[in-house]
Amino acid sequence: MTVQALLTYAIVLSLLTLSVMQPAVAETLTAAQAYEKGKVLHFQDKFEEAEPYLLQAGQGGYAAAYYLIAGAEPINRFMMSEREYKYLTLAAKEGHLLAMLVLTRDRSLAPSSEKSSWRQSLKQILATHVEKKKPFAMALKARMHSNDQDTYDAYTTKAAEAGYPTSQYYLATKYRNGRGWFFLPGSREKEVAKLFEAAARGGYHEALIHQAYELITSGNKVEEGLGVLDMLVQKGDAQALSFFGSLFSHTFFNHPNEWTLKDKVKGGLYLSALAKSMSPSSGNGVYKDKYERLLKVLTDEEKAQVDKLTEEYLSNHTVYEQDGLDEYEYTVDNLHTALERWGSNANE
Repeated sequence: MTVQALLTYAIVLSLLTLSVMQPAVAETLTAAQAYEKGKVLHFQDKFEEAEPYLLQAGQGGYAAAYYLIAGAEPINRFMMSEREYKYLTLAAKEGHLLAMLVLTRDRSLAPSSEKSSWRQSLKQILATHVEKKKPFAMALKARMHSNDQDTYDAYTTKAAEAGYPTSQYYLATKYRNGRGWFFLPGSREKEVAKLFEAAARGGYHEALIHQAYELITSGNKVEEGLGVLDMLVQKGDAQALSFFGSLFSHTFFNHPNEWTLKDKVKGGLYLSALAKSMSPSSGNGVYKDKYERLLKVLTDEEKAQVDKLTEEYLSNHTVYEQDGLDEYEYTVDNLHTALERWGSNANE
């Protein structure tokens, strides 16, 4: 066979392979199933594996799938890529709220008239809900003014007061660091604690991990703090697994002798589940690095225990990055679910 014939054969074979592989996704999964599969892979930082499923889901009416594909692009804060712009536009046209928002940014490739159109659409969608002080609507309104710090902070404060968890967490962190607080120091600590507690009550995972840390380090509420962490571990939250694993195996803290929760096997379970589920590059390689450091101090017997426990855990849990709020899900059509979600979480 000539070289030309071999090349032709190889090209035909590759095309046939692609034609077989792509329909396999569509034939075996519904759009909803493809979205769930693609979403998990995306938040395990396995972007290439996620894309075929998310493409199918997007074509099946899941605007959030297009948004996630766009979000897999390496972030350039000065200018978005053509590919990012393409999928954000597809998502926005299907009513995806965060896609609309991103398309109004300075870095957006959208022409000025298009940016203005998306901004106007978003304003109209949110106007009534902002007037009614709906938490999520005011948080989005704040982000529409991210280039104006005073306006951003004003709406973020309103969103926090109305009950939006990320806004509460943002303010708590800001006040704790001494920014934007002009009252007596004692009252600042109380407000910070109240905001962190409200954000945790609202289900924001980062706030729950902060709450667990505070409880554990207080010395007399260790079990309560571990209970908060375990709730997240049962959901497969990657950050909680990382924290829990570090807590027990001392692979993270600078002063391990100050910690009494020493259980390398239990720590190994969490770090192993994380390492086996997430992309090796996740967290800039931190997840993988923690597990590899722990392996160096485990005995063969402990490694066997960790492997067995990990297998059991992963047979019942799916590990991926989560925040508990799932903002990337919201479109014009399901906005009501977000608007109703945090009404009882006001910071009082």
